[in-house]
Amino acid sequence: MRIAFFDLDKTIIKKDSIVPFMIFYLKKNPKSVIYYIKLIPYLILFFLKIIDNNKIKYKIASIFKNITIEFGEQIGKEFADSIIPNLYFKDALEEIKKLKSQKYTLIMITASFELYAKFIAKNLGFDKCMGTELWTFRGKFTGYMYGKNCYGAAKRYRLFTEHIFPNHKHKNIAYSDSISDLPMLNFAETKICVNPNNKFKKYILKNNNEGFLTVKWR
Repeated sequence: MRIAFFDLDKTIIKKDSIVPFMIFYLKKNPKSVIYYIKLIPYLILFFLKIIDNNKIKYKIASIFKNITIEFGEQIGKEFADSIIPNLYFKDALEEIKKLKSQKYTLIMITASFELYAKFIAKNLGFDKCMGTELWTFRGKFTGYMYGKNCYGAAKRYRLFTEHIFPNHKHKNIAYSDSISDLPMLNFAETKICVNPNNKFKKYILKNNNEGFLTVKWR
C-alpha cells in the first residue's frame, strides 16, 4: 500500500483554517460569544508567544461547550462545503487528483479540529482524516479536547494508532508547509515541502539527502 499524507492548513488551503471557522461558527451560534470573550486574554498571551498553540487550542475548544453533536457536525459540514472551496490551492487539488488516479491511499492529518476537517477530507476524496478531536458526552460537546492537539509529534502517535509506522515508508509521499510536521514527513520516502518559510528552507538545505522536494503552490 502506498500512502500520501497531507497536512491541511497552508498545504491544501492557503491559510490557517481556525480563524475562518471561528468566525463562521460564531455567526451560526451567536450564544457562544460568551466563550469568545473569555478567550481574549489567552489569545493575547498566544500572540505575545507566552503560551503555545497547544494551550490556545485547548482554550478554543471551550466555544463548543453544550452544543449537540448533530449541530456541531452540521456546522462542520457547512463550513467545509461553503467556505473552504474558496481557499484551496489549485495545485493541491491537481496533485490530489493525480495521486488518486495512481491509487494512493490518501490520509489527511492535521491540527485542525476534526469536526470540520473530516468533511474537507471527504469532499476531496481522502480515505481517512485524523485531526484534533473534541470530547463528547451524552450527545453533547463538553468544551474540552479529547486527547492532544494533533500537532508536531502528536501526529506521529495518531499514525501509530492506525498501525502506520515510519519503517513502512517506502514509496509513501507526504506534503506539508511546516517544519513542525517533520514527525509526519518522516513516514514518507518523498517529502514535499509546500511554500516553506525561511526556517524550513534552511532545514531542507542542510538535510537535502533526506528526500525533500520544494514546491510553490498557488
